[in-house]
Amino acid sequence: MTKLFSVLAFIIATFTFAQQANKIDYSMYPKAKEGYKQKVITLKSLPNEEDYSVEIFAGKKMNVDSCNHFSLVGNLDEKSVEGWGYSYYNFETKGESMSTAMGCLDNKSIEKNVHAESKQVRYNSKLPIVVYVPNGYTLEYRIWKADKKLTLVK
Repeated sequence: MTKLFSVLAFIIATFTFAQQANKIDYSMYPKAKEGYKQKVITLKSLPNEEDYSVEIFAGKKMNVDSCNHFSLVGNLDEKSVEGWGYSYYNFETKGESMSTAMGCLDNKSIEKNVHAESKQVRYNSKLPIVVYVPNGYTLEYRIWKADKKLTLVK
């Protein structure tokens, strides 16, 4: 019985230590200012991370027509954590959008996530991607992978 208890205690201690070791410290990043939320993207470790990049999109759910292309007006600016050199991103917008001006025959309204201009950043699983967006706005991302084949320019 003592042996079983010792093995169980060891497993619990190992699991607890592993969880703490994987915990990322975000305390050096600034707190979100009033009216904003801090969003964090953590990436899994990949072989050859230099072959990948991350495209981040700030957006907002909006009711728009079904035939025009819409874009949110705003800037996703890169900032640096003072004293650390880590990057973070701040999305600033007045909530305005722009669109093409095609006449929609069906006059149908749909809810869609409208994005501002995206930002491409380096893939680095060792550091989180920290982004501050206004309350009510969304953050999405996608992973890009480079082709191994290089094309010679003549």
